Formats: sequence, structure tokens, C-alpha cells
Amino acid sequence: MEHGKPYSTTDGPLVDFDAVCQKVRAAVEPARAHAVSLHDELGDVLWLSESSMGPDEHNAVREAVEAFSNPNGPPVLVHDLGDSRSALLLRAVNGRRAMVGVIMMIMDARVVKPDARGALKVMTPKLQRALVDFATMRPESEPPPATPARTIAPARNPPTRTPPAGELSLVEEVRTPPPAAAPRAVPPPTAPRAVSPPAPPRAAMNGKASAAAPVPVAHAAPAAVPATPPAAAPRAPAPAARQQEGVTPEIDRLHAALRRSPIALHVQRLMPLTKGSQLRRYEVLLRSKSDSAPNAAPQAMLKAAVENGLGSMIDRRVVTELIGFLVHHPDVWKTTAVMFSVNLTTTAVHDEHFLKFVELCLEKSGLPKGMIAFEVDTATAVKLSDKMPEVGTILHRLGCPLILDDFALKTECFALLRLPGVHYVKLAPEITAKMRTDKLSQAAITAVVQMARVLGMHTVAKRTENAAEQEWLTALGVDFIQSNSMSPPVAIESLSKTAQAPKAPV
Repeated sequence: MEHGKPYSTTDGPLVDFDAVCQKVRAAVEPARAHAVSLHDELGDVLWLSESSMGPDEHNAVREAVEAFSNPNGPPVLVHDLGDSRSALLLRAVNGRRAMVGVIMMIMDARVVKPDARGALKVMTPKLQRALVDFATMRPESEPPPATPARTIAPARNPPTRTPPAGELSLVEEVRTPPPAAAPRAVPPPTAPRAVSPPAPPRAAMNGKASAAAPVPVAHAAPAAVPATPPAAAPRAPAPAARQQEGVTPEIDRLHAALRRSPIALHVQRLMPLTKGSQLRRYEVLLRSKSDSAPNAAPQAMLKAAVENGLGSMIDRRVVTELIGFLVHHPDVWKTTAVMFSVNLTTTAVHDEHFLKFVELCLEKSGLPKGMIAFEVDTATAVKLSDKMPEVGTILHRLGCPLILDDFALKTECFALLRLPGVHYVKLAPEITAKMRTDKLSQAAITAVVQMARVLGMHTVAKRTENAAEQEWLTALGVDFIQSNSMSPPVAIESLSKTAQAPKAPV
């Protein structure tokens, strides 16, 4: 396997955008954020707290990116979305003062009004800390080049320290408000009105606020206004995604429940039927950590999430937990080659931003390529046959093997074997259930095994619980079995010798 950089050499912490969104929500309490989204410096979505964004929200982000790309522009914008909703957009910058992303909150227009006081009302130290956390998860970029021909008068009361990444440059606007008669620079005609805070941020509205660090003044060094990136047309939501015209209370409660639900990861090893295999293969299984049903599969939660378009949120939590465990327990994979497969929900296959999230997580972690694979149910893959080539291509580029689960000997399934990156085929249980007495079942297994071998793929039989069935599968050429009797699921922490030891600071 190809190994990436060790975690100690990465530039920042693991990507956990869900945690950032939760911090943003908590920072504006008791005001309620109906939705939170994170965007890169070009406006592309990195994370959505809801299932989709409407065209009004896309336009708000696009116009904010245009305004934020000016280093001397406002760091906070308010965009009126209509229907008593306002979008509050915040610019995130790194230690080099280069914009690395945008955070957007959809709030009640009565809470955030399009004026300076309305924007400053929610700008608390907690929210600034969330901006810092978001900025550290973004790739480093250089600030815009300076233009010697242009000079700017030094700001009064210059700072005595270098501002940390993500902090907002509001002090000069607070300390030196422009005269009433002096015209101010405004964003392009299509941009929302810039916010000009008249007073320093006040303390957090709810809970004990952390000590507020002084807000830095923008650098007095001259800087050129970079070229505005081309305004991309807003992407249409995925077919299965719901238009976000308004989040119902039921969806809002489900979303909050999914965020709070404690989860644990279990793994089940795929046992080889032939000798010589050095790679240890595991399927990652989601389990509940609640006191009422510990170590039980949260089937009701998964079903409700998928039916309401929130399945990719659970997939993100699983990926985050898995990568975090592997980063902190390198003994699991440094001595023995391993692979962990994660099941994808239908929502995740639709969600193009989920794959960007996976790419960012893998880039930050520096884990070896081929260590994390993804499983897609064959029925889902057939239903989304127009989307699967793109998904397979991206996963193949990231070095993530693709696994086809519940594969049946049907004509519509054969085309899936052409997808890039398919390494494993899991046989549907109905094929193997009657293999000892039904010759047609034996022929079907042999046919799939032969196709997989010609294509360089492995085959896996599921729900095999006795020695007689294992002997038949071995004779028919199947490579692996997934068996509760031979290898029951175990907590992922049991794979590490250091899982119970105190974690060393990273």
C-alpha cells in the first residue's frame, strides 16, 4: 500500500466540519440558526447541516465570495433571503490573512437585520473561535499580492500581536467609523450590503463566554484587489434531495437527535478461505452507545435519516470516527496491512459534497491509500446508475476501493462490474442459501466467481454459519466469508493495544 504523510507532519487537525457547525449553532444561542453551511474560498459547499440549498442561498454565498475576495472588504455580510429569513455570512481567513472559506447561517430576519448592529449582535468570542477552528481545517493559501503603487493610511491603535487564523478584522471599523459625509467603498452591484459594526462584540448570549481575545486590525500594508472569481451557476440539488424552502420542526428535531445520538464503531473481519492473504479486511458497523440499547444497531435512526435525506450526515460521523481512531492508533495498521469498508447510504451517493469531505479527511490524516473502502448496495447502485460512474471515479482517484454489496446474477448488475475501482463483490445471501442442494445456485456462484477473477476482483459470501457451507464455498472458489460464528463483530478499540492507554497529545 502507498503510505501518505504521518499525522504528526500534517498542517492541521482532522477535518470535522460537523463539529464546527455545532459550535457555530451554540455560539449564536439563544438565537436559532435554521441552517449552517461551510464553503471553500470559491463558494463550493464543504458541509451542509441540511440536505440541500436553494437558489437564494447559493446566490448569497456567491455574492459574499465576491465581496470577501477584496482583502479590504467587510468581513461580515447580511443577505435578505425573503420569507423573514436572513443569511449571515462570515469570512474565514488563515494566519497569512488569505481567505480560506465562508460560513453561512440562515436565521430569522427579526434576529439579524441588514445593518451593522444586527450583524454585530451575534459576533461573540465563541463564534470567532468557531471561525478559527474552521480556518485551521482548510488548506494553506497565500494572501493576495501587494500593490506598491497604492498606499493606505495606518490604522489607529495598531495591534501588538499577529492575529491567529480565522479572526475577523473589525477593530478599525469600530474605532474609526467613517464620517457621515464620506462615501465608503461598496461591493459590486450584485453583492449584498456590507455590514459596518459600530461597537465591539458583546459577550456570548448563552452560557459562560470564553475570554475574548483582542480583535486584530487589518494590516496597513498596501494590497491589491484580486480578480473576482467567475460566478458559477448554482448547482441543482440532487434528485433525492429536498428543496430547502423551510425546515419543518420534525426534520429539525431529527437533525438535532442525530447530532446528539452517541455512536460507537464495531468491526467484523472477513475471513479468508484460502491461505496466503496478508491483508486483514474489516467491515465497519455502526452501533448505539445509548444506555437503553448499548451495542445495538440503530436501525430506526438509520431508516429515519435516509427517509428524510439526512443519511450522509451519519456517514460523515462514521468516517470521522474511523479516521480519528486510525490516526490515534497507528499500531492497528503499521505492523499489519488492514482495510476498513464503510457502508454508504443513498443520500451519500447523491451528495457530491460528501466525497469532497472524504478527500479532505484523507488528505489531513495522511493514512495509507487503500485502507478505507466504501460499500454500495447493488440495488442502490443500479437505481443510481447515472451517478455511480462519477462516484467510482472519484473513489478510485482517492485510492478507496469500491465494494458491491448483495450482488445477484442479474443482467442489470453486470454493468456495475465496469465501474472503476471495484475490488470486491459480496454475493447476495439468496444465492448462497441453497448452494448445497440447488445446482442452479452452485452455477450462479461459480459464474460470479469466474467473472470476478477475470476482472481481478475478490468475492465474499455473507451469513455463512457452519463448516459445511464454508467447505462448499471454498470448493466453488469464493475468496472470503463474513460469518458471525467464525468472526463476530467486536468494538474497534479491541484492535489496538494502546486503545486503553492515555492518548498522547498530538
